[in-house]
Amino acid sequence: MLDKKSRQKIVEALGQAVDDLVSDLYSETIDGVSSVQEPEITSRLCQRLEDRLDNTNAGEYTIRVIAQSLPDRGPQSMEKLIGADLFVSISLDGVDGFDKGIFIQAKYDRNLDREELKDACRRMRDHVSAEGVYVWVYEPEGVKVISSHQVDKMKKNSLGDVRPRSSTGFFGRVIDCFAGSKAWGIPSGGDRRKAVAAKLREARARSIVDINLRK
Repeated sequence: MLDKKSRQKIVEALGQAVDDLVSDLYSETIDGVSSVQEPEITSRLCQRLEDRLDNTNAGEYTIRVIAQSLPDRGPQSMEKLIGADLFVSISLDGVDGFDKGIFIQAKYDRNLDREELKDACRRMRDHVSAEGVYVWVYEPEGVKVISSHQVDKMKKNSLGDVRPRSSTGFFGRVIDCFAGSKAWGIPSGGDRRKAVAAKLREARARSIVDINLRK
C-alpha cells in the first residue's frame, strides 16, 4: 500500500498543478467572448501536468504522466467521436503501483449543458468503463470534477444537483483505485506517447465503424 505521506504528496502535486493553471487562465466573457477558450486551457493543462509531474518521485514511487488533448475540428475528429477533450495516462511505478487512463470532457462553469454532457459521457463509455469517464469544470478558483454517474443525475445546466470533488480529491480517488481505467493504462517501457496515440486511433476507428454500421 502507498504510505499516507507519499499519497498526500502525489495528490496535492496533481491537484495544485491543475488548479493553479486554470485559475491563472480562467477568462470572463467580454461581449459574449472569452479571451481564453476551453481548448486552450485544456492544451495548456496537458503541458503543465507533464512538465510538473512526469518522472517525478514521491517517496519510493515514480509518477509518470502523459496528457493528450483530443482534436476537435471536423465531424470525425476524436473529440466528436469519442466525446472527450482530454486523455490522461497516470502510472505509479513501485510496489503495488498501477497504470490508469482517464477520459475527460472539459467545460467552463458557464457553458454547462447537461444534455451535451450526457451525450459526451455516453460516447466515452462506449470505449471505457464509467470509472474512466469524468467531466472537469473550469472555475475561477480551479477545477471541479464530476463523474459520469453524477452527470446522469443532473437536472439543470449547473452543478447544483451534484456534489463535485476538488481536483485534489479526484486524484486521491485515482491513487486509491476508485477512479481511472486499468484497461486504458499505459505501462512503463517503450514509447508511451506513441502507445497512447495508437490506442486513441483505434478508439476513433471503432467509432467510425459503429457509425457506418448504424447508417
